[in-house]
Amino acid sequence: MAIEIVECQEFSEISIRLSSLMRNGEIQIDPRIAAKGYLSTAFRRGQVVLRTTKFVGLIPLTPEISVRVVPRAPISNLSYMLARSQKAPTAIAGFARGYNSRFVRADNVERLFGQTLADQCAALCVRGLIKRYERPEMKIPWRGRFLAAETVRRHASRGVRYRHEFDQSVLTDRTIDNFALKEALGLVLNWYQRNERGSPVLLHTRRALAAFENIPSWRFSHEELLRKLGILLSAQSNIRPDYAEALWSAYAVLDGAIPDLNSRGSLRLDSLIVDVSEIFEAYLRRELSMRLANDGYRVFDGWKRPHPFFADGGAYSVHPDMIIERDGSPVAVLDAKYKPDVSEQDRYEVLSFMDVLGVQIGGFVCPVADAEESRVMGTTSSGKRLSNLRVDLAADDTQAEIDRFAENVRRMIAERHEFV
Repeated sequence: MAIEIVECQEFSEISIRLSSLMRNGEIQIDPRIAAKGYLSTAFRRGQVVLRTTKFVGLIPLTPEISVRVVPRAPISNLSYMLARSQKAPTAIAGFARGYNSRFVRADNVERLFGQTLADQCAALCVRGLIKRYERPEMKIPWRGRFLAAETVRRHASRGVRYRHEFDQSVLTDRTIDNFALKEALGLVLNWYQRNERGSPVLLHTRRALAAFENIPSWRFSHEELLRKLGILLSAQSNIRPDYAEALWSAYAVLDGAIPDLNSRGSLRLDSLIVDVSEIFEAYLRRELSMRLANDGYRVFDGWKRPHPFFADGGAYSVHPDMIIERDGSPVAVLDAKYKPDVSEQDRYEVLSFMDVLGVQIGGFVCPVADAEESRVMGTTSSGKRLSNLRVDLAADDTQAEIDRFAENVRRMIAERHEFV
């Protein structure tokens, strides 16, 4: 059955007919979605009104209906931002979407695709591991399939007319397909043993690996395995249909990379749901920290270093997105806002951050919208200066754009009015 896909932008509303969500007289939405806050729900005139939030990606509602949420900003570099931020998106296991076969290196890929890879390998092993005719490393007399034509052509091309030799191929399950799946499962197993020993994925991966116990470990380089797997995947007609998705998952794990999130394609992998506001914040903080280090500044995450709101302590604390320090003392705060402009409440919030940290310089970082440029917003009667710095998320040269952002932060700290 074809899946109906409704497309919309983040922070917008869509209406879904109530009957399409009903099962046995009850509304049934995929439980992985209902409890995560990816969509907010309301009822209006016999329809379910869904409001998208800060998450983008392909979000399944039921087996028949999904919502594709696209970023409202033209984020052409989302995959790159995701990889650089070191934040992991949410993988909806067992629910695939189409990607282009372009990948960006990222951390924790084993956690993203581990469960699905284990499930896919367990499913394909029911039919049995694939076998192909392969040339053996050591030729075995009178065994295998003699390839006379291939032998004659090879020697004829070298001017050899007669030679008592035949190429052989042997039917074996020691194929690139199986080597790649076993190696990828091994990486997933090692990752969970190091990081999440209590996860049920660990047991699922061990069970899947058991089906490959007769496949020896790959004895050549990791790069050679990736190269051969890439060649196999490029010739899709040579892949057994039930192996296809498992091999792409294995490729992602082996390469330590995620697919291009910005475009659609024929590559089937788990649907990745991305909290763009979180990625935006983490990406800017990490890149700014690297660029300001040579100037003697350090950039901290306020959620990891909260400051008490009241001087005498208490339960309240503030958590700026970016605290900029020099010689151990705060000099400025920045709050990342993934929206066109900041609100009055946002201004009060950052002013409270500045008051708690005892700094006079602060502001916001927002995506470029409607050709808005970085600017000084104003100075309060107590001397606190607020700025709004802009970052173009669709820039062709991401490095140059982040360098420009870092330079504007330097100018903000130096209380210069002109931004680049």
